[in-house]
Amino acid sequence: MFFVFLPTKKTPQQNPPVTTSGIEITSPKANEVVSSPLKITGVVNGSGWSGFEGQVGSVVLTFKSSDSLEIVNIDSVPLVATTEWTKLPTNFEATIDLGRLTFSDDYKAFLTFRNENPSGDPAKDKTFVLPVTIK
Repeated sequence: MFFVFLPTKKTPQQNPPVTTSGIEITSPKANEVVSSPLKITGVVNGSGWSGFEGQVGSVVLTFKSSDSLEIVNIDSVPLVATTEWTKLPTNFEATIDLGRLTFSDDYKAFLTFRNENPSGDPAKDKTFVLPVTIK
């Protein structure tokens, strides 16, 4: 009797979420090309990331053009809980409207997420940075 075993190739997960300890960003993905309005979704699940008063943190968009050193920060936007904020895991969403800004080129940008830290203790501050490209 003769047997042939062929290895099976695992299919990689399509567009896996971007995750770090305590926060998982489901949209956008790292280095994804995005435009306005920029909708952000994800989930927090502990490790210093949790809800307080209906939100789980905030996000700031920082970008610079590929042909200059101009850096612009878009005001902080709250990560609003879309599930019960007192229980983990907690889903969230945020929308950043780039308003009247126009882009003649692709801009490298960074979404900087900050946890909700009602204690004010700097030792409990958490951040996570996700690169994106604005079109």
